[in-house]
Amino acid sequence: MRFRTTALAVGAAALLTAGLAAAPATATTPRSATAVRQFDGGNCPAQSLCLYRDYNYTGGGIALQAGDEIPWLGDYGFNDRMSSWSNDTGVTCYWYTDAYFSGDEHDMKNRYRVNVLPSENDMASAVTCAY
Repeated sequence: MRFRTTALAVGAAALLTAGLAAAPATATTPRSATAVRQFDGGNCPAQSLCLYRDYNYTGGGIALQAGDEIPWLGDYGFNDRMSSWSNDTGVTCYWYTDAYFSGDEHDMKNRYRVNVLPSENDMASAVTCAY
């Protein structure tokens, strides 16, 4: 009887492990923005969401990819510094006036380039491109 119980437990564990290993990561699981890149001038990397320091997509800034999120832009020296943005990630991204995705939410649609309103200039504290 002990052998059957052990064999059954081992078999169940093997099936569970195989099922977990075969299960793909969900596309909605955001990843931290460990690959955030800084860029100079208006040189936004391809297929990126770029946050620019100045109006008209200049002044350099930081770039994220689809699936990235930054809960606090201060970690990258970019809190309250965004004046314009461009999005070529293939997804809609969002910026927030407060850290950790709180405060006012603003969408950043794919293939758009936007100078933020004067009342919103230098107000971004968090951003996500998680889908």
